[in-house]
Amino acid sequence: MKVLVVGAGMYVTGRHGTGVGTILASLAEASRHQTIKEVVVVARNPENAKHVAEAARRIDDLLGTRLAVRYQALTGGRSLNDQLRLGDFACAIVSVPDHAHFEVAAELLERGVATLVVKPLVPTVAEAEKLIAIQQKSATYGAVEFHKRWDEGNLLAKRYIAEGRLGRLVYGVVEYSQRISIPTVVFRGWTEHTNIFQYLGCHYVDLFYYLTDLRPVAAMAVGTRGVLWQRGIKTFDSVHAHVLWNADGKGPHTFTTQLVISWIDPTTTTALSDQRIKIIGEKGRIELDQKNRGIELVTEDSAVQHPNPYFAEFLPGEAGGRAFQGYGYKSIASFLRDVTDLSSKKTTLEALEALRPTFKQSLISTAIVEAVNDSLAQDFSWRKIQCPA
Repeated sequence: MKVLVVGAGMYVTGRHGTGVGTILASLAEASRHQTIKEVVVVARNPENAKHVAEAARRIDDLLGTRLAVRYQALTGGRSLNDQLRLGDFACAIVSVPDHAHFEVAAELLERGVATLVVKPLVPTVAEAEKLIAIQQKSATYGAVEFHKRWDEGNLLAKRYIAEGRLGRLVYGVVEYSQRISIPTVVFRGWTEHTNIFQYLGCHYVDLFYYLTDLRPVAAMAVGTRGVLWQRGIKTFDSVHAHVLWNADGKGPHTFTTQLVISWIDPTTTTALSDQRIKIIGEKGRIELDQKNRGIELVTEDSAVQHPNPYFAEFLPGEAGGRAFQGYGYKSIASFLRDVTDLSSKKTTLEALEALRPTFKQSLISTAIVEAVNDSLAQDFSWRKIQCPA
């Protein structure tokens, strides 16, 4: 298997002190279980070559792997296929700014390359539907890297809801924030092309859909400005969104969710992401603190930290040494296995449609993101959602 990675930023390499570099580390770990002949990382800036090489060396040293990683700088104005032989790749992982997802994913699908897109899929339903049309025409697998579907805490919540232990669901609340270094340093080059709800809130929008199997009816949002604008960054500090849901996306709502999403936390916070979710039903409630999971670390050279090894971390392996583990890894490893199983006809696109966050399933989160963006851009009023089938 030859894997293409489009993008060389934080989620690929762990740059700017943001973590381990989930994509490259996941590919290295996966190479223990299936043959990965080469990983080719492509992006615009030639300077990325050293970051990719350093990340690959660090990961191989930690895991004892020997993943073949090569970086190639892209030339502006030319398609991917003009600069690469896309037919050589079994699959691709797209980790570029939100506004570039459509163009990159469309070309990959047109060339029959199975594609995993880091969330969100795209900002609009029209773009999502175009991608699905291309995907169906080329009979190619497409999925979104909504890794919260692999988090054991969320899976337990899904089981309790399915068993009816909470009764009829009434409302849900999410508080999700990140350090201010994300919009001001890590994503500074494209922060103004997105907003915090589109970039981050879509995770929990998809999660509500996955946990409940409900459909959105309407959405509205208000945003706050000030901190980032004072730094010359014209986007919202926080977005406060309400989404109404029911069983079929028509008629009155039966479930209400409130999402408070921001990215202006101090850089001294104990974790990159502060995230909590509550779901309340007529017979019970479940609350998940997804930052402080009971682990606190204090050392002489660092402040108090709340590590999250459940997401992505190098941990002792069963056979000795270290292994890359967590639900971030599981999400990417699952995609690689699906690609292999499709090739060997152990599964089908139809079977995966019911099991994975496919492009078609991601129409739900895309519809909500678009409605929230429209509400923010206009008058903060309610927007009805024509729920995709």
